[in-house]
Amino acid sequence: MAEAIVSVVVERLGDLLLQKATSLHGVSNQVEQLQDALKQIQSLLKDADAQQNERESVRQWVADMRDVAYDAEDIIERYALKVGSRKEGGIQNVLKRISTLNSSLQNYGIKFDSMEAGGPSSLSEKIRKQRQTYAHVEPDHVVVGLEDNLKEVVACLTEEVKYKYRVVSICGMGGLGKTTLARRAYHHPQVQSHFNCHAWACISQQCQIRDVWERVMIGLISPSKDQRDEIRSLRDEELAEKLCEVQRQKKCLVVLDDIWKVEDWNSLYAAFPMNDANSRILLTSRNEDLALQVDPRGPRHKLKFLNDENSWELLQNIAISWRSEDNSNIKEEMRFLGKDMVSYCKGLPLAVIVLGGLLATKQTLAEWEQVHRNVKSYLHQQKDLGISMVLALSYDDLPSHLKLCFLYLGHFPEDFEIRTKELIQMWMAEGLILQTGSNKETLEDVGEQYLKELVQRCMVQVGKKSSVAGIKTCRLHDLMRDFCVVKAKLENFLHIINVNHESNEETEAPIGEVRRFAISGGSSDPMSFGFIFSSTSQKYFHLRVLKITTNDPDRQSGPFREVEMKSLIHLRFLSLRSTGVRSIASLRNLKCLQTLDLRTTDWQFNLPNDMFRNMEHLRHLYLPRFSKIRGKLQLPNSSKLQTLVNIPVFICDVEDPTVGFDEFGKNLMPSNFTFNCLHVLKISCPRDKRVDITPMVTSCPQIYQLRLWGKIEKLPEHDKISPHLAKLSLIDTDLEEDPMLILEKFPNLKILYLGYKAYTGKKMMCSVRGFPQLQSLILDHLTNLEEWEVEEGSMPSLCHLKIEYCWDLRMVPDGLQFVGNLQKLEIVSMYSSFVARLGEGGQDFYKIRHVPSLEVKNTISKNRGVRRYRLEPLRKPEN
Repeated sequence: MAEAIVSVVVERLGDLLLQKATSLHGVSNQVEQLQDALKQIQSLLKDADAQQNERESVRQWVADMRDVAYDAEDIIERYALKVGSRKEGGIQNVLKRISTLNSSLQNYGIKFDSMEAGGPSSLSEKIRKQRQTYAHVEPDHVVVGLEDNLKEVVACLTEEVKYKYRVVSICGMGGLGKTTLARRAYHHPQVQSHFNCHAWACISQQCQIRDVWERVMIGLISPSKDQRDEIRSLRDEELAEKLCEVQRQKKCLVVLDDIWKVEDWNSLYAAFPMNDANSRILLTSRNEDLALQVDPRGPRHKLKFLNDENSWELLQNIAISWRSEDNSNIKEEMRFLGKDMVSYCKGLPLAVIVLGGLLATKQTLAEWEQVHRNVKSYLHQQKDLGISMVLALSYDDLPSHLKLCFLYLGHFPEDFEIRTKELIQMWMAEGLILQTGSNKETLEDVGEQYLKELVQRCMVQVGKKSSVAGIKTCRLHDLMRDFCVVKAKLENFLHIINVNHESNEETEAPIGEVRRFAISGGSSDPMSFGFIFSSTSQKYFHLRVLKITTNDPDRQSGPFREVEMKSLIHLRFLSLRSTGVRSIASLRNLKCLQTLDLRTTDWQFNLPNDMFRNMEHLRHLYLPRFSKIRGKLQLPNSSKLQTLVNIPVFICDVEDPTVGFDEFGKNLMPSNFTFNCLHVLKISCPRDKRVDITPMVTSCPQIYQLRLWGKIEKLPEHDKISPHLAKLSLIDTDLEEDPMLILEKFPNLKILYLGYKAYTGKKMMCSVRGFPQLQSLILDHLTNLEEWEVEEGSMPSLCHLKIEYCWDLRMVPDGLQFVGNLQKLEIVSMYSSFVARLGEGGQDFYKIRHVPSLEVKNTISKNRGVRRYRLEPLRKPEN
């Protein structure tokens, strides 16, 4: 991983040389020398990284070089920010350290000859042999949880009329049972009788193309000794051609087990004709993208985790020794311990198998209790079939930049839903995302691709999805997170501190200087905080990422009520979300900030009007819902801004080059000014008067997410708003004219939320061909709405409709019967008379009978006198 860190540092030094020529005046030559020196050691580090686990001396050398790279970056950044020494000594000292480390390779006993020649290390070769699979080797336990998958795979392989796929793939995280499923399908009687010949080849991470072709050929034709010799004497192109010929002439099944890289398939491809419908290829891979590229039309079977019942059944099939106890009370106690331990496996079959194999050797209750106390360490320490070894294969296969991004996930607690946007912003702040050279692709775009690749490699799980931004949240499987934390600490990338000492995430002492900490816990303290940050010392001077949270955001006292952080000038990411912080005047010094999240829970937030003026790198700004601002709020160069949330009305005065927000809503913005990078805009309007938001919205041609909160004069015409708009929320806008006449013309609108008093009229109309891409529509607290008409052909893509607190609405529109894609209809807090019409036999049942899911909550009777209650928004929209 040191090679990855050096690569990132080299990239940053190059950026600094381009962007900070003035700031680096007098030391630019030294910076170039430093960059060249680091480039020279990159190839050595790539080889040394592979040998770390085998030799302590190599590990020490790698750790030293890693620290040098970090120190180099820190020194140059201090120069760029004009806060470091103006002498050249710092850079020269780093160059001397690099030279010393290079010259001391022999003292460390490091030799790279075999590695540079491309030969695998002894450890990787040992792992490869352990991972070798064979078709005839059956598992020594009963397989559970794969029955449905087996039926699907067998059908895809054998039913030629229904399925004419060339390639069938099985994908999933390491340890889910891909090889087991492939082996069961391979030996299934229906498959054996359907194909004339069969072959099995294990690819593994060190793919030997010639060896694979020979094994497949031998498996398909069962050659004599002379024929085997002939096969081995063929040139590569001759062997590939003969393999193709065999598969065209016969019905062949070829299993390619454990294939990792698209490049490997591209090398193997020549021997497997893709236009032949009689023969089939069954492949297993941890990489979903590989399966997609091999055959975009072919079915991909993504294995799921076992449920609790199947996990317990599998454990019992392996660890049967608990039945040998005669005492029924002891049996029951062992059963209780077993169920508790298997829950830690989180449905990963490999983990259950490892645990079961361990328990099978334990005969007494006392032994089971000992395993129960240390189940976490036992699972990861099993050497022959260790979970860590299996998961490490996925990690080792990552490109260097993704290794850093993966290890960064160790910051987040167990079972934590990680916000994708926030994660990518943290990656950016740490410099883990590299520019691609494309002017159109932002760092955020690259970060999304990084995350998607981790998902495709089955190392990260998708949480919630967003039709606007793809992956909304993500998470790590508990066992994958355990591996991540251990690996991150071993690599000196991250140190976890739990102040409650409830979980032990300690590993062996790190070599070198610890640079990142994640502090969590303290749940019993009303002012509990969590931190995620980088640091080179206890003074945290080089802090890049700081996230503070508290379990009691409403508490009105505490050390972070007035945050003082003016010395943290290296900060790129700062989140004080929900901390209750009221004043942060010291943030003026944070020139490097890219993301600033101030969405606190306080209703009165003191916001200095010039606080952001010097933040020239600011990209994502989240303000509190309500702020006290005196004068005009000034922002830096707006060309980099991508997210503005809770902005108080209008942008003005952009000539200086600051951007201002006038608390009185006066529009002074030049007509030719545009925010070309702004993607997310959420505006807060005054409560006491209507304002014209057209100039502001028109100036943002690239936005795909827009929220308007407060009274506005009118909606801008559809051709005045970005054609990229995908999500729109209107809350308390108090529109008197039907907004659907404009909104239905947005070509890419997918999500529409009309919240509390967004529209005050009585009738709403959706025309034919309106809302061509709309997928989700929520009508909430439109209390004057009586009639809603939907013409046939409107909203053809609508999947989800929610109606709540629209008490005067008489019925659902007749046109819903023509919305064939509607999958879910939610009716919340509506009158019982309205709901009765939707039931079977009701007047409106024919309109929604095709909808698979109808959910009704909180039905209200008219005699309850709901009109006497003050209307408030049912939900507070996301900040």
